[in-house]
Amino acid sequence: MQTLTKNILRHKYKLVAVIYTLWLTAISLTPLNGVDLPSFKYADKIVHFFLYFFLTLVWLKAYLAFTRKIIWLLAGVILWGIAIEFVQENFIPNRSGDVFDALANTLGGITALFIFKKFQ
Repeated sequence: MQTLTKNILRHKYKLVAVIYTLWLTAISLTPLNGVDLPSFKYADKIVHFFLYFFLTLVWLKAYLAFTRKIIWLLAGVILWGIAIEFVQENFIPNRSGDVFDALANTLGGITALFIFKKFQ
């Protein structure tokens, strides 16, 4: 049991990253029937920015030791955001893909990378 606990603690950031990714994917692919969203201008772009900002940060923290792979990690986050928008547009009722949402996702990821590198 102690070994299992040590293993979990050693990989806690990876676990957090996976859970956050699964949560983000689930809410992104859930139809928006009767959901009240913030109504101020660009609210959804701000939400997209911060969701992908934190997604990038948790993955960066999970793989802190692998700094030469950071560009691949960022590319993965960006492609994930684009894929989610594609799936929303083509397969999820009451959801639509948006190029500007994908751009907000990308900017959130890039900003997280710059902040992470600055304070690392």
